Amino acid sequence: MIQNLTNLPIPNRPARSWTAARDEPGTDDDPSVLRFRHYCVLPRARQLLADGRSLEIGSRAFDLLVVLLESRGTLVTKNEIVKRVWPSTLVEDSNLRVQMTALRKVLGRDGDLIKTVPGRGYMLAAETTAEPPASLFCEPPVRAPATVAVIDDDRDVREALHSLLRSAGMRVELFGSVPEFLDSPHPNLPDCVVLDVMLPGKSGLDFHEDLVRAKRQLPVIFISGQADVPMSVRAMKGGAVEFLTKPVRHQDLLRAVLQAIAPVSA
Repeated sequence: MIQNLTNLPIPNRPARSWTAARDEPGTDDDPSVLRFRHYCVLPRARQLLADGRSLEIGSRAFDLLVVLLESRGTLVTKNEIVKRVWPSTLVEDSNLRVQMTALRKVLGRDGDLIKTVPGRGYMLAAETTAEPPASLFCEPPVRAPATVAVIDDDRDVREALHSLLRSAGMRVELFGSVPEFLDSPHPNLPDCVVLDVMLPGKSGLDFHEDLVRAKRQLPVIFISGQADVPMSVRAMKGGAVEFLTKPVRHQDLLRAVLQAIAPVSA
């Protein structure tokens, strides 16, 4: 139990090496994760990582990539793709071509892995050369293993963020309030806190200001369903990494967390 903020321990974790990532919990224990070359696809989080770096990709292009990866090395007909990517929409071939072009653009020089079979469909070529273990590239190059504390009084939000952050290879600790967080044992501070603004007992904003006064350099990402401009200004002036409005977009939250836990030397 922590009696006051000045007694909060300071994180002291070694920097992650690529080889160390093999034995750490993260994307390797999630069967839904798809990998190819230096890419890691997280279907649940709807994220595409390249060497641990999140890439911008449209929703349809992401769905196309997942469909092709799940049938890697075999032809996927246009009809099959449309059923998966546009299940309740009437689309033309031009729509499919546009999204396929967008996907190839995201993959850059690796876009040639996607083969067009004229008049039939598309195929993601199976790899024929030996590759380094995919796990070396599937987790962001951050301290190992990064721990994120989520403090939110909404159980559904906590569970959703737990699933999202775990799918990105992070350890997650869940708390329903600030007192619950402070009363829990902390061998080390987490690397980052995702903090709701409106909380029972002590608000997230007040807790953040307590941390600042106690000189605890703990990265904080605020989330709120009742945000206003003065509230967000107060948070950002206090040194928050980001202020996100609920419902939070998964890509925005992951991007903020990766920024918060990145090594200082990055």
